[in-house]
Amino acid sequence: MGRFTASGFRPLVRRHDVAHAGGTRVLLGVALGPIVTGYAVVASVLVLVSALAPGADLSVGGVLASAAPVWLAAYQVPLTVDGAPLGVLPLVPTIAACVLVFRTAASASRRLAAEEQRTGAGSALSRVAGVVGAVAGAHVLFAGVALALADGAAVRAGLVSATLMPAVLAGSAAALGVIVPSSAGLLDRLDPLAVRGARAGLFGFGGLVVLGLLAFVVSTVMSWSTVGDLFAVYSPEPGSAVGLLLLSVGYVPNAAVLASSVLTGGGFVFGEVSVTAFSMTGGPVPAVPILAALPDEYAAWWPALLVLPAAVGAVVGWSLRWVDDRVPVRLRAVLVAAVVAGFCAVVVAALSGGALGGGAYGPVSVRAEVFSLAAFGFVAVPGGLVAWLAGTRAGRTPRQDQQSGL
Repeated sequence: MGRFTASGFRPLVRRHDVAHAGGTRVLLGVALGPIVTGYAVVASVLVLVSALAPGADLSVGGVLASAAPVWLAAYQVPLTVDGAPLGVLPLVPTIAACVLVFRTAASASRRLAAEEQRTGAGSALSRVAGVVGAVAGAHVLFAGVALALADGAAVRAGLVSATLMPAVLAGSAAALGVIVPSSAGLLDRLDPLAVRGARAGLFGFGGLVVLGLLAFVVSTVMSWSTVGDLFAVYSPEPGSAVGLLLLSVGYVPNAAVLASSVLTGGGFVFGEVSVTAFSMTGGPVPAVPILAALPDEYAAWWPALLVLPAAVGAVVGWSLRWVDDRVPVRLRAVLVAAVVAGFCAVVVAALSGGALGGGAYGPVSVRAEVFSLAAFGFVAVPGGLVAWLAGTRAGRTPRQDQQSGL
């Protein structure tokens, strides 16, 4: 249909048709953008490492095939290398991939929301479903492509895990990307006390992981000579040195989680090696520079490190001391924070470990149940005490307590 004007015949275009076309382009971009960008980054890194290796034979097909299992590993897909299982995968690529999906989804959500306001079509629920569905579906399809590219290679992945894990991680990141930027109105409809407690719990668990990272960095610096020896012996060429460095950097978040589990009393198991704040059993480990941070023997002063996560819990309680002038309500906020911290511990423990070769080096596992209970306890107990003793008194406001020095 159309209409005649002074300049000729012009077709009639309905607003919702334009909105539909614009929304399709946005969804196509959010679905393919992170995949293309991520795969291009992986391929570029492989080209760099191969170019630095002596006698490298680069080909487009070889690079694309080699990048396929690395892309799958970025989404925590368990692999087998020459028949040996590899389930403990670096978290840096996973974090980067999820952040990329999150940012792309947030941008797409803003564009779709603006289009909805202009045309009056669509809703927040349909926007979330559209973005998450497009991202998850595209990752499922591309996972199949990656499996086909890696077919016949020494590195393989299972069909179920290769399609499930990218869809779950990318879909979750996309959902957060849509929800978080527009969460102001949603948070207003939730219990303010629960929101404050959840934020404090995330802050508290982040503090525990930061403590683990600091412990790992200090231990690595103290073992710097061992790190240099490992590079000199096992990666004398620039290509292998860059590859070993990237491998070690990729596992830094894993090491931070393992160290934070030790600081909270849970510890971890690395094949025959077992480390907690109260004991240590030695054993063989791979000759990788990042593992130079492992101590040679147990030290009697390690239990004193438990004061550090207790201090984090106290800070959480201090941040919640003014949520209400009633002690039971403040304690309920601390309880919410402790539950959130314990849940986060379960999630990161599951992502930080896995099978490693099936021999003396594996598996690598964080004691998730102990780590979760410890994270809960180190937030609940010190945080509850601080929120109870340092909180506002009944009948007084936080400003009055500030003026009186409380």
